[in-house]
Amino acid sequence: KYLERCIMETLRLYPPVPVIAREIQQDLQLASMDKVVPAHSTVVIATFKLHRRPDIYNNPDHFDPDNFLPEKSASRHYYSFIPFSAGPRSCVGRKYAMLKLKVILSTILRNFKVVGGKKQPNWQLQADIILKRTDGFNIKLVPRKRGAEVQSTA
Repeated sequence: KYLERCIMETLRLYPPVPVIAREIQQDLQLASMDKVVPAHSTVVIATFKLHRRPDIYNNPDHFDPDNFLPEKSASRHYYSFIPFSAGPRSCVGRKYAMLKLKVILSTILRNFKVVGGKKQPNWQLQADIILKRTDGFNIKLVPRKRGAEVQSTA
């Protein structure tokens, strides 16, 4: 469960799709203000900004997997965390992606020690089809030493 919370927190801070665009099919009355979005307008949802709202997440720019403890996420609106979009047009591969991430990360962490490089305070993000760093990641994977095999006595 902790690995899943770490993945979700990473997706909160760095959603793979930083913006979502949808065409409104009918006039939409905004609940937060006295405005109407007319039908056939394109609405852009900035998931990168949504996931960093301080009224939803305490200390929103800080990595905190505890944001996804059941007691914290239960009171949040369903659409406050949408790294794969949400609703009828959400990513059909969401569950597969989460499962694949858990398998890949647990395999890496079991076989390697992840060592960070020098601090890079001025790195930048590039928003293409997916959000990514412009210059890659400054990490090193060091193979873990294999200990003596434990023999079972049955």
